[in-house]
Amino acid sequence: MKLTKEQKEKLAKELSHPWGHVKLMCDGYRIDLQVQRFKATSISYRIVTYVNGTFNPAWITTEEGEYPEFKFLRRLVRPNVSPTKKAILEKKLGKRYVKNDPYFSGSTTFYLPDWGNGKTAINHLCKVCDSVSLIEKTEPLEAI
Repeated sequence: MKLTKEQKEKLAKELSHPWGHVKLMCDGYRIDLQVQRFKATSISYRIVTYVNGTFNPAWITTEEGEYPEFKFLRRLVRPNVSPTKKAILEKKLGKRYVKNDPYFSGSTTFYLPDWGNGKTAINHLCKVCDSVSLIEKTEPLEAI
C-alpha cells in the first residue's frame, strides 16, 4: 500500500516548518522524518531520516546489500577527481593513462540521512519501498 497524493501533500506540509515530525512504516521498518537545524552557525533546516529510531554512521559508506537500511537514505555520487583537475592531469599524464586509471575515472557513493525538503524525502520512500503507510500519532510505539 502506497500513500495517496493527499497524504503526501499533508506530510510534506507537516515537514515544511521547523521541528516538524512524521512517522512512517516502510517495508516493516519505522521511518522517522524530523526537521532539524542543519548548521549551528546559520538558520537552515533539513529533514533527517531515522530508521527504527536510530541512525548508524556505517550506513553512509555501505556497499549494496551490506545494510538494508541504506535504501531509505539519500544517494550521493561524487567523482574522485573534479573535471578541472582531471583536465590538468590529462595534460600532465596523458589522456589514455587518466582514462584507464580506476581512481581518476571512478566515483564514490555516499548515502546521507538529510533531505532538502519533505516532498523529496517522501517521494523517495514511495519509490524505493513496496509498502508505505502513515503511523498515526495516537498509536503507541510499542504496538509497532
